[in-house]
Amino acid sequence: MMDFFIASNHNEKASKPENPEPAQTGFNELPMELLLKIMKMISLDDRIAAGVTCRRWLEASHYYTPFNEKLIYRFSNIHFSDYEPPIQHFLNGFRIFPRIEATSVTFIGNSDFWPDFGEFILELTLKNCLIRDIELVWVLQHVPNLRKLKIESCDELFRMWQFDKKFRCCESSFVLENLYDVSLANNDFMDEMHFNWIMTIAPNITQLDISNCFKMVTAQRRVAMVDHVMRFINKSRFQLEALKFSGTLSIDDICLSTLAMLEGLRLESLSLTFCDKIPPAIIDLLRRQPDLKINQALQFKFTSKKTVKTMKTPGFISFLTSQPDLVHLDLSQSLGVTDEIMELITSYLPKLKTLKLRRCILITDEGIMDIVKLEHLEVLDLSNCEKISDRAMFHGVIGRKIKNLKELYLCELPSLSDYSLIQVTLNFELIEILDLSSSPNAATDATLQYINFYLVHLRQLILYCCTKVTDAGFTGIDLPYKPLEIWDISESFSIDRLFKLRVLNLSGCYRITDVLLQKGLMFGELKELHLARCSLITEEGIAEMVLNNKSIEYLDLSECPNINDRCIELITANLKRLKTLKVNKCPLLTDDCLCIISLNCHYLKFFYSTFQ
Repeated sequence: MMDFFIASNHNEKASKPENPEPAQTGFNELPMELLLKIMKMISLDDRIAAGVTCRRWLEASHYYTPFNEKLIYRFSNIHFSDYEPPIQHFLNGFRIFPRIEATSVTFIGNSDFWPDFGEFILELTLKNCLIRDIELVWVLQHVPNLRKLKIESCDELFRMWQFDKKFRCCESSFVLENLYDVSLANNDFMDEMHFNWIMTIAPNITQLDISNCFKMVTAQRRVAMVDHVMRFINKSRFQLEALKFSGTLSIDDICLSTLAMLEGLRLESLSLTFCDKIPPAIIDLLRRQPDLKINQALQFKFTSKKTVKTMKTPGFISFLTSQPDLVHLDLSQSLGVTDEIMELITSYLPKLKTLKLRRCILITDEGIMDIVKLEHLEVLDLSNCEKISDRAMFHGVIGRKIKNLKELYLCELPSLSDYSLIQVTLNFELIEILDLSSSPNAATDATLQYINFYLVHLRQLILYCCTKVTDAGFTGIDLPYKPLEIWDISESFSIDRLFKLRVLNLSGCYRITDVLLQKGLMFGELKELHLARCSLITEEGIAEMVLNNKSIEYLDLSECPNINDRCIELITANLKRLKTLKVNKCPLLTDDCLCIISLNCHYLKFFYSTFQ
């Protein structure tokens, strides 16, 4: 049996159209089991488009619970009021809305939307919204099955939210027992009472995010809030599974020492920005005794004296080594992460699947030499670690053990050459996301040929500002030499072999010409294409590209000097699914292109342009 839901305010009269349906095509007679299998094989956007076929297809694409729960209804820059569209129209609907995201939305009064549809809402996100505490309470008390709540960048809410004497911050007339994931990121003016009230309605919380908080307040206020959060973590240590502190100041070594002493705290996910300096004596001790057992206090002997001295272990080291169950670790922009810390990570955290070290500038080749020990690793981010070279990549990352890598980010690594990238393609054939942005020596025509041949599972290829790549690397046409030769047979490969590709970013690759658009870009399901600052692209290339890539929804042609009104006409007439179009600083465009867009684009949501 299929699991379907209809909202409680379903209007029977609204479900019966006045006009009869046109003659049946036969597709509506497909068995529902077969129809659902078809729906599972296509993307979310394709599934929504298929729902227009007939009522039966609409039923399968919208009301089958596993499909419906993947839909996100986004409201941006509107008034959330019962008397204004679009909410006025949503109140007359009969669908359910399990995931709602509101960005820069102004809430006006207590809307009837929440009592009518709140029972089915599982995830709610409020970003940069103007909402009062009374309206927030109204919303939350009508979403009893909520699982995820994000209140991000809503400082105005916390500025105006005052607790009177009759209302205590730890009291609430309701609780959300299913709420396990709460994000309060990017809020500076949240105080202890606000935090207590939100935590009170989420007694079963397992994931907490306070990233980039408390930046615009005084140091005393910041320390007080961090201390309050630490007390909550201590109280809930037996149920917490994920903590995110990235970019939050005052999460220092003292806080981490406190967390390290909490028995029962076993995290699976941790995001942290650590910038404190590890004492040189500790680093020297770790170098001399790599197999040392880490405790709260390290004991060691001087060679010149027969005395035993005790040195206090930094909280960061103690905390990391006390969390052997960590699966996801994000230490991006942590200036305190050194090669010795990396050795501890690879030794004490064997279950890691995600390791993000973006902009950890103190890490050298020695630090990543043992990453190969992490046999379960699936996501690795080494971007902006400028001291990493080919030697460490070949021995420490590629090695012969890691075979499950799905995402690899190698942005802005000037010492990385194409040799390492070729080895990556030979060893990690399951990679789905590869980011080589601003890596001047790694992305070349030769490496592109290897990518085209081996990485057939790629879904995202990001080559932002890779200035050495040309049409030859993408298409295999006019290569000075064939990178793959067996005996007397040599062959080149086109990028269209990557049939699973959904995102292609070539912004800043100024050597790209119409040849790539005509001979290489032939994808049935490409969703995003970034061609900003590709100055050699002309109308001829655009004409071929739009015919061979019908599924494009996001197109960026900013700062392309040859884009004219005719190009806009070709794009809007052929790319029926286009939702975002960027043509900033294209000097040949005139006001006529606006008329063309208004006539041809029925689904366009975002249009960015600057006319001279």
